[in-house]
Amino acid sequence: MYSVTRRVEVSDIARNGKMRLSALLDCLQDCAYDHLQGEETLSDYFEQTGNVMFLVSRQIDIKRLPVYGEQLTVTTWCYELKRMYGYRNTIIRDEGGEVCACAYEIGAFADPATSRPVKISQELADAVEKHPAFDMEYTPRKISLPEGEADISAPLKVYGSFVDMYGHVNNARYIELTEDFIPVGRDISRIRIEYRQPLKKERAQANVWREDNGLLVELKGEEGNSCCAVEYIFV
Repeated sequence: MYSVTRRVEVSDIARNGKMRLSALLDCLQDCAYDHLQGEETLSDYFEQTGNVMFLVSRQIDIKRLPVYGEQLTVTTWCYELKRMYGYRNTIIRDEGGEVCACAYEIGAFADPATSRPVKISQELADAVEKHPAFDMEYTPRKISLPEGEADISAPLKVYGSFVDMYGHVNNARYIELTEDFIPVGRDISRIRIEYRQPLKKERAQANVWREDNGLLVELKGEEGNSCCAVEYIFV
């Protein structure tokens, strides 16, 4: 297991006085990435091959959003590792040890030059330290979109500042691209994200389907390819 502590700063706060959804994802992402790079068995593999692990999907269950000044502990671990896919939990707790948010994430080993998946050896997969999965509901990795026409179709600008060191939109920035479709005043209890194809610095198209308890957003690239699906579930 790997843990970091982090104070909630003013730059993390949204207009409702609580932590921004994208800042929450940044906490999850930073902790998981540091653990991945610090895991000696895998870090040697990454250094020798130049391969990386790209996020495939993420589910975040939000118990409550932290507020300014809170001290958080973020803990992550791998609970299953296959030759192509890795499965992890990342948990955010407050100073009293209560869970603010819990997540499960799936990543795929990939060649960064092509974004194509690669396989590691079974021996390597077996050697990585694992811990039991966190007690939470695990929904499917893939997000099914309605067949009917979207309630909203809108063009979006993908800013260069959204692009990370791998040359495509950072996984937390998909929240910033889609959260404006959340009705004002509605709180979120769960976010599911399926990362399909990398979205780069270009124009995007958002298709939004409203549901009774939430909404679904699909982001498409300039060529019409489906890059990401995001599901928001309301409290």
